[in-house]
Amino acid sequence: MQKRGFTLIELLVVIGIISLLMTISLPAISMVRQKAQGVACRANLHSLAIAFSMYIDDNRQKMPIACAMPSIQNGPALIDSIEDYIAGPKTLLCPGDTGHKYFNSEQTSYEYNQRFSGKVVSKTFLVARFGEKNVHVLRDLTAFHGKAGKPYSCNYLYADGHIGDNSKQN
Repeated sequence: MQKRGFTLIELLVVIGIISLLMTISLPAISMVRQKAQGVACRANLHSLAIAFSMYIDDNRQKMPIACAMPSIQNGPALIDSIEDYIAGPKTLLCPGDTGHKYFNSEQTSYEYNQRFSGKVVSKTFLVARFGEKNVHVLRDLTAFHGKAGKPYSCNYLYADGHIGDNSKQN
C-alpha cells in the first residue's frame, strides 16, 4: 500500500482558503477589540463616579479641585484629589488611549470639566440650566472608541452619575 500525501495544488488551495478566512475575520476582530475597550472605559468611568461620590461626601458636597489639562494649565491633576478614592492610577487610563499618549502627560485619559472644580455641582449654572443628566463631569480626551464625531466614539460621566456616550440615545 502506497502512502499518498497532499499535492502542491491542494496545499495552495488550503492556504488560500485559510488566508481568505483570516482576511474576512480581521475587521470583525478589530471591531470586537474596539467595543471591548469601550466597555472597559465605561467601567473605569463608573468607578470614577463612585470615587467622586465618596469624595463629595467627605468634602462638604464640593467637587475635586483639578485642571482639565494639568500639563498645559500648570495646575493640580485630578489624581491628586481623588487618589484615595480609586483603586489606582490605571483607573484614570482609558483602554483606548493606546500608547498612553494622554495618560503619560495628563495623568489621565479623561478630561475633567473644571467648571465644577471646588464647587457644589447642584449649585452651578450648568446644572441649573441643563440638569445633572445633561452635563458631563468627565469625558474621553479624544475619540478613543471610533472615528471622531461618530456615535459611540467618546464616553462621558455625567453629573448625575450615569455613564453615556456621544450617541443620541444616552
